[in-house]
Amino acid sequence: MNEQIIENFFQEIEKYSGDQIIDFLYALNEKENIDKYASQICSLVSHEDKGVRNAATLLILNHRPIDAPTYLVPFISSPDIAIRNLAGEILAKLGDLSIDALIEYNHDRNDDDKKFIIDLLGIIASPKAINHIIEILSTTDNDNVILACIEALGNIRYEDSIDILLLFYERNELYRPTVVEALGKIGSQKALDFLISKFNTEDELTKYSILESLGYIGDVNTYFFLLEQVMNIHGPLVWPLITSLFLLKEKYNLDIPFDDKMKSLLMYTLKEGTAEHKKIALSLINVFSDKDILIASLKYLGEDYELDEIIRSKAINNINFVFDEIPKLLNEKPENVLHILNLLLSAIEHLVNTNYLRQISLMSIRNIIHSVSEYLNHPDEEVRRASMEIIFNLDSDSAFLFIDSMINDENIWNKLRLIELLGNIDKPESTNALIRLSNDEDEMVKERALQIVEFRNKINSTTK
Repeated sequence: MNEQIIENFFQEIEKYSGDQIIDFLYALNEKENIDKYASQICSLVSHEDKGVRNAATLLILNHRPIDAPTYLVPFISSPDIAIRNLAGEILAKLGDLSIDALIEYNHDRNDDDKKFIIDLLGIIASPKAINHIIEILSTTDNDNVILACIEALGNIRYEDSIDILLLFYERNELYRPTVVEALGKIGSQKALDFLISKFNTEDELTKYSILESLGYIGDVNTYFFLLEQVMNIHGPLVWPLITSLFLLKEKYNLDIPFDDKMKSLLMYTLKEGTAEHKKIALSLINVFSDKDILIASLKYLGEDYELDEIIRSKAINNINFVFDEIPKLLNEKPENVLHILNLLLSAIEHLVNTNYLRQISLMSIRNIIHSVSEYLNHPDEEVRRASMEIIFNLDSDSAFLFIDSMINDENIWNKLRLIELLGNIDKPESTNALIRLSNDEDEMVKERALQIVEFRNKINSTTK
């Protein structure tokens, strides 16, 4: 694409449709250098067509025109939040290239713009912005701008700002959690000593932030300080305490003592904590191998993919206990029963593949079959299907005790799966069940069952 065509297009851009502009911008991506057209391209960030905005964004980020930040920065003052945020996203991704333009634009702006720009400088986290951030911090009296500056200094990890941050810590309670978070990112012995000295005198919100930070900047002495807090911590403060103990345990290869209080904290975390906190709590099962915690964790299957993987791994490694206890859990009719049944099915398949199923006691197997059979008439078709497979995998003879419920399942795919399971069992009971299914109302079910019955009849007649 030659220069004249490009210039003509930009001069007459108003007469082109959104799709035509998008095609043009994609074609422009092939050009080696687009610095000459940075102004026109950046202006399209505010185009009414979102497709045009996205194409312009892609072009800017791919080619990174040197003057792009200068043309993008004014959009920070746009009354349209979507345009403002898009410009901010591009400026942040351009990184160091944006810093000078952001600083220059930030002088004499309103507080909203100042905060937005400081936030971007904090995201970019370049030391080049330090002097400007400190200048804004020393001249503004707007709390939101001050908090943005404190957070930005923490993101940049500017150690020489610790004394300044400590001043703001004492100035206003509002700033304390953010100052603590910043100190935790910056680190240093001075920051660590300060946080520990303040812990017992602060409110819950600040304590929460302190506990979070200590896991990142703490040392061995901090670890023992945190252990001392175990007896007194309760409520949401439990979560950052456990997280920081775990981080320091991993960092310094330390042992966490396990007692009733620690167990109580972990159980509380599983019940009330976020998915991330639950992952930390479950990671400690490697250390404690506590059966109550393991069973409690099954109630939270399905909340988070990574959490599910941790729970599955723990369950497989403690399979005997899980087999003994899971019937009790199923009898409680948990809301996440499908996830529990799928875990149980995976565990059974693992035992079958490793020839370990025979080591599970008959009593455990019977208890599981009894509990699982209660779900063969569950409203959820997937729950019914999983229940059916579990029973067949554990004991096919017992499965025929519930064959009426399985055959009468309203879901076609469940019936087809039943036919597959029956097809692997060469017993009269299996053939009788298949004969019943060969009279099913659904043609697919009828046809598949009849195929297996006829094949078996043919084999039997041949062997005679």
